[in-house]
Amino acid sequence: MIPAKNKQFYQFCAYGFLKNLRFFDPFLLLFFLSKGFNYFDIGILYAIREIGFVLTEIPSGIFADAFGRKKSIIISYIAYLISFLTFYFAQTFWLVGAAMLIFSFGESFRSGTHKALIFAYLEHKKWTNHKTDYYGNTRACSQLGSAFSAAIAAAIVILNANLEIIFLFSTIPYLFGLVNLAFYPNYLDKINNSNSFHEISKNAFQLTKESWMAFKQKQMVLAAFNLSFYSAYYKSVKDYFQVLILSFSAGVAFVPVFNSDQQNALLIGVAYTILFLMSSVASKSSSKFQLLFSSDKKALNFSIIFGILIGGIAGGLVLLGFKLLAVLVFFGIYIIENLRKPIGISRVIDYSNEKINATVLSVASQIKGGIAALLSLFIGYIADLHSVGLALILTTLLLLLVFPIYWLKK
Repeated sequence: MIPAKNKQFYQFCAYGFLKNLRFFDPFLLLFFLSKGFNYFDIGILYAIREIGFVLTEIPSGIFADAFGRKKSIIISYIAYLISFLTFYFAQTFWLVGAAMLIFSFGESFRSGTHKALIFAYLEHKKWTNHKTDYYGNTRACSQLGSAFSAAIAAAIVILNANLEIIFLFSTIPYLFGLVNLAFYPNYLDKINNSNSFHEISKNAFQLTKESWMAFKQKQMVLAAFNLSFYSAYYKSVKDYFQVLILSFSAGVAFVPVFNSDQQNALLIGVAYTILFLMSSVASKSSSKFQLLFSSDKKALNFSIIFGILIGGIAGGLVLLGFKLLAVLVFFGIYIIENLRKPIGISRVIDYSNEKINATVLSVASQIKGGIAALLSLFIGYIADLHSVGLALILTTLLLLLVFPIYWLKK
């Protein structure tokens, strides 16, 4: 149980809620398709995002630990805002690719850093034994933000068929997010107070060295891979949920007064709202899920295999023509991600120490980014050559074959 739901807890929740008001998320793959891109083109765009993330993730984590975590997140929000505006004005593949690259910079300066702020706060309050439950509850607010975002996004698209407009609307919550961050306590920043560039550089080098030593622990590496493999899989396949919904709804007039685009927007909005509400409950229940197993290791091993299998089952149902059932099964991929992520992050943090948490979590995120880039290309190529269903099945088989890489043994 969380020891105190005070002002800072609600600020953390507000951060997650506002950060997930990305109105474009439920329509991103459809936005790409509306531009005339095929699935392999989309795979390349996702790979651009992940490669940009990989190249900047560790330096951004070091920056956060050495120069200030609040500063790092503020930089990330500025990058997000630039990327949203670039998406809005982009008319070519390469401009969209540039927007994805700028977005990846935002992701790298944010990913791991805000989690490190939360764990720094728990360390300050001597509440580290509550980290799974505390982080799970703040993540639940993020998923509520996603649910609210999906409903609002659907309304925007129904009223205005121009998909680009959702990127413009997405700038508004991020401006409010910057204001919320400004009121975080300064002690969470964990900056080096020296004005000397030599001292700051020396501190950054020391943090890099300590992070490298942390990753010399075999159990740290396995924990990071276990966390990252499923998150990479989730990130690579999650947007294909939009395609499954459209394949299910094709030719069915659920709302006669709506045209096909408005009907699709309504179905996607409803499906994603329900999905993220379920994900919010899952994240909040993460610590209870862990208690079903004798150890966090068993919870993580079970959930990663089960989640990967869900994708293969959904792909098989698509090929067999059970499209509605495939949509319902696909919900499980999201739910598993939110059940296991607080547990996985807590396990990684157990092998780290507070002052290098942002860097350590950045390394874990970098592993996720590298895997996601490869999987995005693979899924896009197979989906373009054959079908989304077969792409899901082959991805499941591939990840099951490499299970020794992410299986926790101790």
